[in-house]
Amino acid sequence: MFDRPWGVIWKSFALGLLSLAVLMPQAWAASSSGKAEWDRVLEAAKKEGKVIVFGPPGANARQALADSFQNTFPGIQVEYQGATGAATAPRILSEQKSGIYAVDVHVGGTTTMLESLLPAKALDPVPPALILPEVTDLSKWYQGRLDYSDSAEKHNLVFTAAVKVPVAINPEIVKAGEIRSYWDLLNPKWSGKIAMRDPMGAGPGLATATFWYAHPQLGVKFMRDLFNKQQVTLSRDDRQLLEWVVRGRYAVVISPSELEATDLKTKGINVDLIGAEQFKEGSYLTAAFGSMALVTRAPHPNAAKLYLNWLLTRDGQTQWTKLSGYPSRRLDAPRDHLNSMLVPKERVEYQPNYKEEFVRLKGDILKLLGEIVK
Repeated sequence: MFDRPWGVIWKSFALGLLSLAVLMPQAWAASSSGKAEWDRVLEAAKKEGKVIVFGPPGANARQALADSFQNTFPGIQVEYQGATGAATAPRILSEQKSGIYAVDVHVGGTTTMLESLLPAKALDPVPPALILPEVTDLSKWYQGRLDYSDSAEKHNLVFTAAVKVPVAINPEIVKAGEIRSYWDLLNPKWSGKIAMRDPMGAGPGLATATFWYAHPQLGVKFMRDLFNKQQVTLSRDDRQLLEWVVRGRYAVVISPSELEATDLKTKGINVDLIGAEQFKEGSYLTAAFGSMALVTRAPHPNAAKLYLNWLLTRDGQTQWTKLSGYPSRRLDAPRDHLNSMLVPKERVEYQPNYKEEFVRLKGDILKLLGEIVK
């Protein structure tokens, strides 16, 4: 489902991959601190010969998370399995229950890690595996720290921090400045004119519902009023939601795909995004598919450690953000190719929806939605 927007971004970036791959080993070699440990891990990883990575689906995800690594370390094969967390987590747990430990690294959304893999004790701590100085240098990271979704701050490292854009609109129907708060969506003129990414399943719709539920200025009252009064139409097809708005069938889409919307807009199609800075209640941060974990009893532990450190370097994160379209938490990873609405602003507080304390609200939120969503 990410191939369309990722493909657009990829076209402008493919030529740079090879040069980055050539330059990375030399840059790392220049650092003396931790060099002995790095050399030991590298040699051991070469002997292991492969690393098994479970990650997001799509050819472009494979390009970012598998092919790029192999361009840098051609002697180490990446066996990449692209699938949703809902598909990969049961497989990992089923295999481990049978005594089979066949995965080294999992890259994906935080919900999979927090709700499935972590409770089953299927993950190893990440901090002991961080050995490159440029990875452990906290000044290189957003908010001056390495971020984790789990409350223990050691099992699920988050390397993406994107601001969720609240809504997309048809500018021929919605006038400038007409929607500056979620409460503005309760205007009777928008009844039957609002569509939303379905919040009953995993994804941005549920994440937005979590934001509402936990926000002191919104909460349950806003959610009841929205779904009881405004005849909100739900869909799990991001492109369909935006096409409805473009054609004027609906005026507003809540929790749109920013990448899809940006793709349409660059093609001259009439759709606008209203960013978090224009909304009274602000917005939340999403990790999207940008978090990683070390799977316990990894069959290739040194290659797994090598892979993890590579992905967190400036060069690894450059390739990730260029291909995903989402901002890295690394401050020195480029952002000029991104929609500025997605980039967190300095001194602005965002609800970190990927954190365990918010993910744990899922049961209560789904129960509420089951009562009010028609």
